[in-house]
Amino acid sequence: MPKLRFNDVRIDIGARQVFRGAEPVHLTRKAFDLLVLLIERRPDAVSKEDIHRHLWPDTFVSDASLQALVSEVRQAIGDHGRTRAIVRTVHAVGYAFNVDLVPNAESVTEQRAVRAWLVGELARIPLYAGENVLGRDDGVTMVDDTTVSRRHALVVVDADGVTIEDLGSRNGTWLGDQPLTGRAPVRDGETIRLGSARFTYRPVAGKDSTRPLKPELPQ
Repeated sequence: MPKLRFNDVRIDIGARQVFRGAEPVHLTRKAFDLLVLLIERRPDAVSKEDIHRHLWPDTFVSDASLQALVSEVRQAIGDHGRTRAIVRTVHAVGYAFNVDLVPNAESVTEQRAVRAWLVGELARIPLYAGENVLGRDDGVTMVDDTTVSRRHALVVVDADGVTIEDLGSRNGTWLGDQPLTGRAPVRDGETIRLGSARFTYRPVAGKDSTRPLKPELPQ
């Protein structure tokens, strides 16, 4: 059975496993089946009727049950709706899987390419291609500081560059000396502050390297 990858998510269909980075993510049986169904039908929308027939062939369930499964899937794969939706709602029809996949990944735990680092006084935080949610919640990129919210900020690394935005954190996200009120581009050497945790943004030389040079700590 295939192993698939998108953003920081890896799916082993045969083993029925989902990973965010190297961390396993729990999905109930029905939620996993829904995710696989949407992936198999991509990019077409799957109607609610088709989903009901696939997941509950002999049982009547309300739309609320399907909505709960969609929410479970979105939470598991980091689909928070602030950027392009992964599971897109097609109004009056159903749902569609909305991102490109990398098929036949060698392993759901294989090392991803580090694109950049957030370099702090005591820690270095890797940033990968795609979306990087920073915070102290399960399944996100961990920032071990009590002033950091569970889902504090989002850093997106793509072909157009790197951007950061606050995710409604309690203590705010700062770029340089300016508090973020929207999405902003990040450049080499700029300071990022999450609550009171301060970092310097450093891109990796040779963006395709899976073993990047270790960045120097700021003086």
